[in-house]
Amino acid sequence: MAEVNDMFDSVTKEQSFFVPGKKKDKKEWTAYAKGVYLGHITTCESKIVDVKKGEHKARLYTYTFEVAEDNKRLEFEFKNIAGEMEKTMGDAYIGCKFFGKIWRFLEPSEKDTFKSHSDGNSGYLRFCQTIGLECPVGTRNINGEDVEVQLLPDLSPSDMLGKACKAMVDLGRKFTNKDGERKQYWDAKYVMKWDSGEDKVISEADSDEIPF
Repeated sequence: MAEVNDMFDSVTKEQSFFVPGKKKDKKEWTAYAKGVYLGHITTCESKIVDVKKGEHKARLYTYTFEVAEDNKRLEFEFKNIAGEMEKTMGDAYIGCKFFGKIWRFLEPSEKDTFKSHSDGNSGYLRFCQTIGLECPVGTRNINGEDVEVQLLPDLSPSDMLGKACKAMVDLGRKFTNKDGERKQYWDAKYVMKWDSGEDKVISEADSDEIPF
């Protein structure tokens, strides 16, 4: 058998070994906590979808919020395996990713059959203001009357990627997957301004998601 091993070694010139007792350090897992986290938007994508079986039409933006190093100075409280509330510092969540979404309801043209739902754009307005985009005031004719409105910009990946912000993280809605299992994930419910946060340089090529 030794001769066979020597023959393979001489042909392949390969070496390998195992160091007993040397284990890879693993980061201790801490349950997620409801609260405000510091981080950046690291991926984004969008698509146009029908809402309420076509009654409305919207552009749905989805994004990834990744917790930043600065989060280490914050304190959180989570429910441990015994069902008791336990405190932890924010460094336990550095690098964690949470998914968020924003709805931008579209206005119908004369040819469209869907209805306006401009009241549903308050969240989109706040998101644009959070990442530093202007939403100027203008006038639009609605049902024969001139109405003062805030004009909402189109978002592009360059507007969102790398933006420093705070995210309110909480459990999302329960849903049933294709296997009939009930699931529930932690989501970025909405984002807020992080005044002292610094944006990161993230190009569309660096983002894992397909651009708009």
